[in-house]
Amino acid sequence: FLHDAHADHINVFTIDRYLRESKIGRKLNMFADRQVGSNNDAEKRPRAQTAAGPQKSEIAPATAVAALEAFIAGIGSPDRTGARIVVRNGAHGVELSYVLLDPSEAFGELRREARAVVLAGGTMTPATDVVEQLLPRFGRLSRDTCSPAELMKLDPDNARLFSWSHVVSPSHICSLVIESGPTNTPLKFAFQDQQNTLRIRECGQALAALCNVIPGGVVVFFPSYALLSKMLSVWRENGIIERIARRKPVVTEDAQDVLSEYVEHVRGPHKGAVLLSVVGGRLSEGINFSDELGRAVVMVGVPFPSLASPELNERLTYYESIGQKPTMSTVARPAEQSMGPRARSLYESLCMRAVNQSIGRAIRHRGDFAAIVFLDARYAEPRIARKLPAWIAGPNQSVSSCKFGPALARISSFFKQDFSV
Repeated sequence: FLHDAHADHINVFTIDRYLRESKIGRKLNMFADRQVGSNNDAEKRPRAQTAAGPQKSEIAPATAVAALEAFIAGIGSPDRTGARIVVRNGAHGVELSYVLLDPSEAFGELRREARAVVLAGGTMTPATDVVEQLLPRFGRLSRDTCSPAELMKLDPDNARLFSWSHVVSPSHICSLVIESGPTNTPLKFAFQDQQNTLRIRECGQALAALCNVIPGGVVVFFPSYALLSKMLSVWRENGIIERIARRKPVVTEDAQDVLSEYVEHVRGPHKGAVLLSVVGGRLSEGINFSDELGRAVVMVGVPFPSLASPELNERLTYYESIGQKPTMSTVARPAEQSMGPRARSLYESLCMRAVNQSIGRAIRHRGDFAAIVFLDARYAEPRIARKLPAWIAGPNQSVSSCKFGPALARISSFFKQDFSV
């Protein structure tokens, strides 16, 4: 990187040593703490003296120095880890990011020392690409100093993947892919379809009908804030939000106290509410929607990450090029239509891990029950369906797919069961 940037005359190791030995980051942190006290005093002054309009947000000095220290240490590291410097135009000027593309070198050191390494999580599916990145098959690790026993530990064929069923009975889960809406309009929200007002209205009508048969809270996840905003606009213009609100109050993620408002509606006189959120947003992970707070999770669209991200493009390009000779096709930035099979597999896995995190918000204990509804026909495609977790896909490793009428009848019948038995 330094050579390509015509900065190889700069000794980054000297800069790195100075930053560590001078402890300038820690000193700036102490200074920033004092400034916070001064700012708190300023806030106590009369509003007329301090109301000079909105203030421009600034990065704390200590945070900036810590980021610089990490960046300097990174660019001084060997290139064998597949690292990249990503340059982009940010909100405050040009941004440089040091991205580690190959974690196998660091993980290999840990693996060589341990008898066994266990990676455990509730939403690791799909995990095939994780194993391949940590235990590469193509000899990217420095293995010349490894003993035969250590090489055996680093062999990806010795990795074992285990997946257990959920704590709840399969009868407590109703998972469906709804391919079309009430008027038989296809439900598919690829990027080129996200301005199709007919499909957006159809999706809203389907959601309104679902809210009539689903008790308690309904959590709806969208792929992006842009699509959520577009759908809300169309639904309001066509009276769909008003129709849903007659049955369940509608709460959006941008509300000031969104969770408290949602819980109040669900557990109050309304006995239900609809929460509109975004995959990867603040409500898609780490929050439990157990019992009546999440009787259904509805996924609208498939949340593929944006290919406009330079970091993602570097990661996909590198993953596709592993084990191949460098060519123009492997150096070029992948577009969705021109991705190689390996890059596409990783791209889909990143998407489906986010989906699996979102749908896992509803089932939180053994006696819980919920419906998982996918309002996009693409979830029925084998390459997407097989990356759903086993507890939702069932023994046949596929989620049922049907048109709106049969789906609504099945969901209605599901919630008429006695789950207390």
